[in-house]
Amino acid sequence: MKDKMHQKAIMALLCLLLLTLYAADIRAQGPEIVWADEFEDPAIDRTSWSFEVGPTFETLHYYTDRAANAKIVDGKLQIIALKESYQGFNYTSALLKTQNAYYWRYGRIEARIKLPRTTGFVPAFWMLSQNGLYGWWPWCGEIDIMEHPTNQDKIFGTCHTYKYSYFTGTMNPAGGSIQVPDSETEFHVYKVQWTPEKIDFYVDDQNYFTFNNEYAGFEAWPFDQPFYLILGMGVGGGWVGNPDATTVFPGVMEVDYVRVFQNVQDVSIFGPDDVLQGSKALSYYAPSYEDVQYLWSVPNTAKITSGQGTPRIAVDWGFYSGTVDLTLVTLFGPQFMRYPVKASNNLLKNSGFEKGAKYWNKVGNYPAEAVFTVSTLYQHAHTGDRALAVDVKKPGVNAWDVQLSQTNLSLKSGQTYHAGFWARSETNSSITAAVINSSTYLLYGSMTFQLTNAWSQCDFSFQAPGNATGSFNIDMGGHTGRYVFDDMQLTIPEQDDQNQLKNPDFSSRMDEWVFNSFPPAVANASEWYQEVYVSIENGGVNPWDVYFGQSGLMIEKGKEYTVSFDAFAEAPRQISPLVGKNSDPWTVYSGSNPIVLTTERQTFSYSFVMQDPTDSQARLGFDLGGSSEDVFLDNIFLSQGRWSTSVAAQGGQAPRSLKYFQNTPNPFNQSTMITFDLPEESFVTLAVYDLNGRLVDTPLESRQSAGVHSIRWNGNPHASGLYFLKISTSFCSRVNRMLLIK
Repeated sequence: MKDKMHQKAIMALLCLLLLTLYAADIRAQGPEIVWADEFEDPAIDRTSWSFEVGPTFETLHYYTDRAANAKIVDGKLQIIALKESYQGFNYTSALLKTQNAYYWRYGRIEARIKLPRTTGFVPAFWMLSQNGLYGWWPWCGEIDIMEHPTNQDKIFGTCHTYKYSYFTGTMNPAGGSIQVPDSETEFHVYKVQWTPEKIDFYVDDQNYFTFNNEYAGFEAWPFDQPFYLILGMGVGGGWVGNPDATTVFPGVMEVDYVRVFQNVQDVSIFGPDDVLQGSKALSYYAPSYEDVQYLWSVPNTAKITSGQGTPRIAVDWGFYSGTVDLTLVTLFGPQFMRYPVKASNNLLKNSGFEKGAKYWNKVGNYPAEAVFTVSTLYQHAHTGDRALAVDVKKPGVNAWDVQLSQTNLSLKSGQTYHAGFWARSETNSSITAAVINSSTYLLYGSMTFQLTNAWSQCDFSFQAPGNATGSFNIDMGGHTGRYVFDDMQLTIPEQDDQNQLKNPDFSSRMDEWVFNSFPPAVANASEWYQEVYVSIENGGVNPWDVYFGQSGLMIEKGKEYTVSFDAFAEAPRQISPLVGKNSDPWTVYSGSNPIVLTTERQTFSYSFVMQDPTDSQARLGFDLGGSSEDVFLDNIFLSQGRWSTSVAAQGGQAPRSLKYFQNTPNPFNQSTMITFDLPEESFVTLAVYDLNGRLVDTPLESRQSAGVHSIRWNGNPHASGLYFLKISTSFCSRVNRMLLIK
């Protein structure tokens, strides 16, 4: 008999593998320290900490990155507030943050701190959202582990959310306080214990406030995303009052250490998640543990250039999006992590706001008033599930008093760039888009667009006069109006035409792609970790009874084209990729190119010359019918010209294949033989899970030589049913099904 793997079963299994493998055993270990700064070095570690520079809202100081305001003295970090004339301000201070370097979701976060004396200061230890998935503050949330207005003898702990906020919510921030009379003369440990259910606030070991998850959506609980750490000290402001004659300068906040503890199942991968195609030496890393083996893998078009087997790797990225995967082999079993990475030729990161507000900046300068919202309603988006909405309630003096921007764009001298986006205005208002030099504010290119309530494409081109760091800005502060933006773009025009296909790596789910199945075929297609999974219950009679593709392509007579894609199947089977006419008589321009898929992911490519008249509405597709074996597709490419090498070779690494044979017999009633063929020596883990994702056995955990290996698994101690066998090596992993019938 044949037991068909359904999509739901796969997703359930993989989610369990990703999130709850060995949950009971791993939690039994207790949390371990995953990051710390003991401030034992002579200088501040600027690979961990970055500095805020400039003035802040409602306070009197100017933040600097000078040693005069932040330094290490006798093994302690000192944040120093000074009374001095600097950049038009009378006070200076410092704020340090781990943003983009280290960030965590859940765990125990603590610091041992001694606070400054005399009124006029607000030292703080707090956390903000790394990704801004739900939008800007307060939608994204804030965790104030410790705040101390020095005109009081209290320590405050607070959670800010959209629901619990002075500014936009219906209730005050949720928080508590505790008296610590000697906080300015003695060190105390300020910490939170953060879980999916609640956040507990402590001074030393005394719990003085708990913020519970109400399970009422992100407006009340945005704390299911990673947050980064902040240490800083404000001078003045409405809460503490301004410095007076009794205030003693310098004011010093001393930090003995900062430490983060997590359970293994809560740790995550750090690294860039939105990269340019062909980027080199990208760093991805995870917490460092003793007695743990690190097994990394990246897509076929990327290459690990160093660090395999260690907590940190360097990766040369290829042309396509994909995932960085890590298996931690611990004494309590393997822990699997997956980190999606989007690769494109777009200088603008998070271009469709699918990651919320991440990488984007907003401005609403007085007297202008504007509300920026990341809309999660599908019907509000041009593509994908999200878009950015801006409601300008009061105009400013200048158009840039309300602005959406992205900075740190590397522009090359003499290079022409194409800037574009999709926008609409519910009030039929105008906007101005511009690219400027971030330092000199020199205008490189701009255009004003009159918008309507219908989506329209806005674009312009410019040439960079020199190497520079640029900013992409949309200004809308000249008048009131409501705007929606999506699909932002800043690219080199000649690169735009390399691939005719839109969303070729499914980083925007299944936008632009179509799927059809015709009776008697029964099948479904869905995006699954940035690749398409076609689940086929009945493949029908003809190859075209199950079809997946994209249309609206320009195929010109006499020109040569290359098609490339990654694919594998649940079991060996044949599929037919094609380029052809998208209407009757359904002419195939690319000829007959059936290929045989195996269970190993491979890159396939072929070229053809267009012999028929030019077709501006052609299609690229895959006929997947005639077989009931599931198919996975990814990284689909259609380009003019013949490639001398495959995409995988261009990416710098040919895929290494793990030959994983079907265990025999299957189904079985007592035992079954598991056979695999290693192309090179590797640490190998065989793990067997039941249908609920619970580990039931580990037949193998050891280093194996290259070659064929066979391991017999005894099913006698276990109940009848469906089991999943996962084989993990240093370069890939596979999951297979086994049916035990007694």
